[in-house]
Amino acid sequence: MNRPNKRLVGEGIAAVLWCLLTLATDRLFFRYDWQTPTFFVYKALFVLLAFAVIHGAVTLVGNLRRGDAFTRRWLQWTLPYLAVSLVVLLIVWPGCWGCDDLGILQMARTLQASPWQHFLTSGAFILSLMFLPLPGGLVLIQNLLISGIVGCFLAAAETLARARLRKAPARGWFAILYLPFLLPPVLLHNMQPFRTTWSTWCELFTVFLPVWWYFDGQRVTRKKLAVLAVLGILTAAWRSECIYYLAALAVLLAVLVFKKLVRPAAAVVCTGVIVAGTLACNAYNNHLLVEPWLYQRVALCYQTAALVQDADPVEDAEALALIDPIFDVQACRDLSNLHGAELRSAVSRDTTYLTQEDWDTCKKGIVQLALKYPGSLLRERLGVFRGTVEQRETESNQKLVFAATVLLYTAEPESWDESQADFFQNSAAVMPLNRQLREDFIMALSYSTDFLGGALNVTWLMVPSFVLLLAAVLVSLVRRRWMIFFAAGALFVRIPLVFLTAPDTYFMYYLAPFMAGYAVAAAGLLYGILWQKKKKEERGNLQ
Repeated sequence: MNRPNKRLVGEGIAAVLWCLLTLATDRLFFRYDWQTPTFFVYKALFVLLAFAVIHGAVTLVGNLRRGDAFTRRWLQWTLPYLAVSLVVLLIVWPGCWGCDDLGILQMARTLQASPWQHFLTSGAFILSLMFLPLPGGLVLIQNLLISGIVGCFLAAAETLARARLRKAPARGWFAILYLPFLLPPVLLHNMQPFRTTWSTWCELFTVFLPVWWYFDGQRVTRKKLAVLAVLGILTAAWRSECIYYLAALAVLLAVLVFKKLVRPAAAVVCTGVIVAGTLACNAYNNHLLVEPWLYQRVALCYQTAALVQDADPVEDAEALALIDPIFDVQACRDLSNLHGAELRSAVSRDTTYLTQEDWDTCKKGIVQLALKYPGSLLRERLGVFRGTVEQRETESNQKLVFAATVLLYTAEPESWDESQADFFQNSAAVMPLNRQLREDFIMALSYSTDFLGGALNVTWLMVPSFVLLLAAVLVSLVRRRWMIFFAAGALFVRIPLVFLTAPDTYFMYYLAPFMAGYAVAAAGLLYGILWQKKKKEERGNLQ
């Protein structure tokens, strides 16, 4: 047996031993039945991930010993961002818990999936907790992954620049790319273990990879395509509005094929795997939901209420009759002053005797009214959008998750719901290191309008980042930079899709395009600086 094979066998044995060790450490968090098939599935997945971690660590050390330039740059850019993230995590320990994520955590304790937040989120929770069996450990793993992604962004940018410039630019210029990921909204969401954080970073990294490979100009290997296929499945399946990535990733692969970096057959296979994997994930999640139409009902509740309120009781009686079995038409009219969860609870009928067929019929009525009263639909959507991009005390839940995580530690135990009680009573190390510092830090970064002259509050404005992202799309179109055009366009498409379907005014729904807008602006600024340096270098050579 040659040395590489011996090393892989050793790494495999180490992964199995690590898995056996978790049978003891799991007791710090889990309360599962080891005789269920779910237990063996998760332990098998843990072995695979443990092997990946061990193999990655061994490969990292080996590359550093050989002086691999990219590995060294990746580590040098990852560690500073990780250091900042760890400081923030220590301040807000054990992370920004307080909403639906507590329910997912409670179900993860017994290896149950939460299909309302997608089973992938539960899988990420469970597997992370098997590595570090405490809530803060899950957030730590999340930030380790995020820091690695940020490090990859900067290392790739530096590597590409050095390959194109005769004189290596000062490394400090590349630190510009840190700025979008150091904004308060990003840092705080990194501390929130909700599916939006996981899916957003997965989406950004998935779109980044084809762009990187395109400008790198080297043949894309099968291993790289396998990584893209896995990330593509996670991106397209994790959030329902991201299903369009089945087409977007196919387009990005086509651009790589056109540049002869990927064989057409390989691109077709990769696309097929992404499509099949995504459809399988969605089918399984719908199976867990039992009644998947209930999820759609939540997404369309507010739009339906607005349409019903403007509909004519006589002329639109047929459409209203189709809607009434699902949404109480009279309640929609009487409670026009309500919005949010209060309105949803008031107008949604009991689902005990309702079926998928009832919902399909209701959707026909909604479509009829939407076609007749598009202004009503647009007005309601604009109201939700304004409440999302602007923080208003009474009408926006933009930063509610961060207020909730503060209130989690100020509420009396008697007021805890089941998931909150489970969090405090059955989890290790859940108390902040300094509760007052934690509260002041979170509130300063999220709700304060006068801290640092209001500068931090400005960073929560979404529209500037959306405009920057749109500008990137238009500039790349005019200049025929097709890879950038399709990549930026894929991220921008999220904005109108979320606009049409957002069930509430949470900032996190737009987190991916928000980060992407500032990221492409930082990349554009860096490109401009390096382009000027290259021109200056060329003029110097001519002289």
